[in-house]
Amino acid sequence: MLIDKLDQYIEDNYYSFAMPGHKRNKNILNKALPYDRDITEIRGFDNLNDPKTIFKDMEDKLKEIYKSFDFIISTNGSTCGILSSIRTLTRKNKNILVQRNSHKSVYNAIEIFNLDADFIDLLIDCDIAYDIDYDDLENKLKNKDYSAIVLTSPSYEGFMLNLKRIRKISKNTKIILDMAHGSHLILDKLYDELDFDIAITSFHKNLSALTPAGGVIINNKSIDKKEVRRNMAIFQTSSPSYIICQSIDDMIDNFQKFYMLYNSLNENLDDLYNIKLSNLKFINNKNKDKSKILISCKNTNINGNDFSNFLYKKKIEVEMVSYSYVLLLSSIFNQKKDFNKLKQTIINMDKNLSYKKDSFDFSYKIPKRALSINDALRRKKKIVDFNNADKKISGSFIYAYPPGIPLIVPGEIFDIDIISNIKNLLEQSVQLNIEKGGFIILD
Repeated sequence: MLIDKLDQYIEDNYYSFAMPGHKRNKNILNKALPYDRDITEIRGFDNLNDPKTIFKDMEDKLKEIYKSFDFIISTNGSTCGILSSIRTLTRKNKNILVQRNSHKSVYNAIEIFNLDADFIDLLIDCDIAYDIDYDDLENKLKNKDYSAIVLTSPSYEGFMLNLKRIRKISKNTKIILDMAHGSHLILDKLYDELDFDIAITSFHKNLSALTPAGGVIINNKSIDKKEVRRNMAIFQTSSPSYIICQSIDDMIDNFQKFYMLYNSLNENLDDLYNIKLSNLKFINNKNKDKSKILISCKNTNINGNDFSNFLYKKKIEVEMVSYSYVLLLSSIFNQKKDFNKLKQTIINMDKNLSYKKDSFDFSYKIPKRALSINDALRRKKKIVDFNNADKKISGSFIYAYPPGIPLIVPGEIFDIDIISNIKNLLEQSVQLNIEKGGFIILD
């Protein structure tokens, strides 16, 4: 499709008096960069924001792959799709119900579109949010009419929600699914367990397309796909990257090979998870995407940073480090030698560890709300010392990353438990986006 047409265009050697400005001139520029394949919407090539030919064919093929009603390509990652989907479904009803550990783009949407958001409580174990509180979800749906529910499955750490159960609870309320970390699930029976009206995924996170390739999967015919696409054109650049689009085209062409690669990945993962450890611990269960490798060092004589540093010295790059675990993301493109290296490194490290009781457990509760996010952000603010924030209204987001949960959002009220939790996280060297000197509160 796109790659073949561009190959012919390059061979025909057209003289460029159109954008982009580099004019494919590799006599001066770095030859390692793909200047010759970087074009814009020139004659004979399609417009991603209004596809008619090449991009329409690519989206039709993706629609078949993901067994969906429609598909829209994004060259601006999942963020663009999340903003577009939420805006489409909340035009008439500004009430939205959100899984608390949602991506920050969801919170950006709440702010930008002036939404009235309520949050679904989380279940925590091993310092990780592994599920939602389904009773809390049901209670909130009984008490308010929401335009949509925003959920994340799989999570960054790989935990899957019971979306079939959620569908029964939610009935006619639309489900927007952040599936950014699940583009590969179509290769697995796990995809059949998903149930959503519209989902947003990132090809670059788990498959082969370049960063930040992604897309929007529409499953519900009642959703106005023209409005979704119009919003995509608002939040996506008017000059989408043809380099990224070519990588999506290449992914589509090779997709049938991915199923065999996925089988190999599962074999390597099973072999990894079967190793015997005395101190370290794999965090895994049947409701988890096992390609997200979570290894806990809780109750050992090291913390997550120590663990990560050791792996890095052995030339193993991890995705994320927490105070009590590390997260490694594997994909169908990891090779057997990668897993052998990881396996041997973990075995050797485990032998040199000892038991040490961990006195810290991550706990979490959603604070009480005094104002909406938007109302709070518009108010005058000041910084107060940590010890003077009790009963004050937050003027900013405070994220614990990891695990990526907003501990408090603008408009929510600080209390002793939240302040204590934040102090404990700081003592454990967890990264928090807080100001020097204290918390931002409303004046």
